[in-house]
Amino acid sequence: MKPVEEVINDLQCRALAYEIIFQSIFSELPQFFKEKAIENVELNFKAFEAGAQSEAGKAKLEAAKAVAARITGAKR
Repeated sequence: MKPVEEVINDLQCRALAYEIIFQSIFSELPQFFKEKAIENVELNFKAFEAGAQSEAGKAKLEAAKAVAARITGAKR
C-alpha cells in the first residue's frame, strides 16, 4: 500500500493534469460551444448546490466553481 502522502501527491498531479487538458480542449472550441458549455456547467452546479446540505459540501462546491471558472474563463 502506498503512503498517504504519495497518494495525495498522485491525486494532486492528476487533478492538475486534467485541468490543463480540459483547459486546452475548451480553448479550441468555437465560441458558440463555449457559451453552451458554460451554461451547462452553471446549471449542473445549481443542481448540486440544491442538494448540498453540509457546510463542507458547500465549501467544496465553491472551490469546484472556482476551478470550473478558471478552466472555462467564465466570470464568477
